[in-house]
Amino acid sequence: MSFRPSGQWYVFALLIFFVVSCKQPKSPLTEFGTTFESIMLSDAGAFRGFSFGDSIGLIQTREAGKPVEKDTDYLYYEYPLNSLGSFNIAYNFDERGLNEIHSDIFLTNQKDAEDIFNKFKTYFDQHYGLSQNQMGFSIWSVKSEKYGEVKINLSDESADFTVDKAPGKISVWIYPDKI
Repeated sequence: MSFRPSGQWYVFALLIFFVVSCKQPKSPLTEFGTTFESIMLSDAGAFRGFSFGDSIGLIQTREAGKPVEKDTDYLYYEYPLNSLGSFNIAYNFDERGLNEIHSDIFLTNQKDAEDIFNKFKTYFDQHYGLSQNQMGFSIWSVKSEKYGEVKINLSDESADFTVDKAPGKISVWIYPDKI
């Protein structure tokens, strides 16, 4: 006696194959949590999938929504972080394109700020090597095709708020080293 699978078995196997193959690959940012992932969006480029030298038009096309402020060499966006707080991003441009990114992340409590700071630090350490600590800032030096050496500056500025139960603040600043 030989085994002959029924037609239903083939349909079931084909269905399973399609479900498994249609799954989207998991983002490398998922391991850092949804808040971090919603700020960074992508692990490509310097920040949110953008690279130094990108045009102002490209940034406007890929960023969600319209900028709160806009000038010929400047874009500024603000985004909510659900019930956790909010963040903003300022993009500066020169004749070569994007040349500076600054983001402040405001969190409703300092514990979340500490957690997000540690996730950013771990992420940048994994991508660019261990940071140097200079005057309370975590700093990475990386190479850029158009700008040479670029600095990534990460700081937890929560201590700047002196009120009891004050929100937390994380600052990320990415800029060419012009020294």
